[in-house]
Amino acid sequence: MPEVIVIGAGFAGLAAATELADRGVDVLVLEARDRVGGRVWSDHAGGAVIERGAEFVLDGYEVLRGHAARFGLELADTGMSYYVREPRGVPCTAEALQAAGRAVARTARESAASSVAEVVAAADLSPAAAEAVLARVEISAALGADRLGAEVLAHTAAFDPLPSHRIAGGNQRLAEAMAERLGDRVRLGVEVRSLDELDAAHVILLPALSRFELPDWKRVALEQAEMGHAAKLHVPLARPAPTSAVMSVPGRYWCWTAAGNDGVLNAFSGSPGALDRLGVQDGPATWLESVAELRPDLELADGAVLTTWPDGAYSAAGLDEQALAAPAGRLHFAGEHTAGPWAGLMEGALRSGIRAAREI
Repeated sequence: MPEVIVIGAGFAGLAAATELADRGVDVLVLEARDRVGGRVWSDHAGGAVIERGAEFVLDGYEVLRGHAARFGLELADTGMSYYVREPRGVPCTAEALQAAGRAVARTARESAASSVAEVVAAADLSPAAAEAVLARVEISAALGADRLGAEVLAHTAAFDPLPSHRIAGGNQRLAEAMAERLGDRVRLGVEVRSLDELDAAHVILLPALSRFELPDWKRVALEQAEMGHAAKLHVPLARPAPTSAVMSVPGRYWCWTAAGNDGVLNAFSGSPGALDRLGVQDGPATWLESVAELRPDLELADGAVLTTWPDGAYSAAGLDEQALAAPAGRLHFAGEHTAGPWAGLMEGALRSGIRAAREI
């Protein structure tokens, strides 16, 4: 058996395995799915590449950019900004939302408020602006504002028009490139049910940990961590559309058209309540009806693709970074939930995998 076994071939697991292989360590990656990438999943709709999982390469993603460059992958400008969304459903302009975001960020730094809901309430905003900010944060964090600590505003209340990119041809190409580098050290369709069956000096575990026996302190940290709940909808368009970014404040979702796949409308909804109202458990029909009302400027076509993550999309609250990341004997832990300020992000997944590998 190899010296190190990595359970999971998402960004974190593949980054860990690549780092180990680069250092000459004998490593094996076991993945239960029939594909690599985990919660990074590129597919097709309307003749274009869509991201059914993590999508935007944002400001500060230096590790991801470095990995993309290493494997000869180019970044494609989306032509719009993830950070800027036109709010609809309340009397609030995009400019007013940006100003409100800056006020909320300032209040978060200066006040003792502990939750996002408390910070927004203390920011002295108009009711419409306050509701738009809450919608923006709840969508991005995929959890209700009362459940979110004020610290999440550091990256969810950035409303200034910074550029947004994707990996040209699909973000999953980076996972595929790392897997190609590892060759037959990556095995798909292999589900690990017990750690006892793994004969290796070190094991790196990714988020799906419920079936494994872990120390009590680690179990407590995992139980306290809350997962955000999100869904994505991709709708082919009858004719290409210019870039745009529009947010339904009451619906708690946003939708966008981007350069490079201008034949598709993309939509993302976050927080359990929003998903319930959109009825995603029953399919895309309710969401499609809402999108058609929100975007009468677009001609929607057949072939919508709905993606849900029943076990949670990414970590959102209650994170004890030190306990989540700390090793336990031969067990090491990676995944975006262990990445501190980068939690919930592709960049965090990559950083966590490298950190776990360097522990070994």
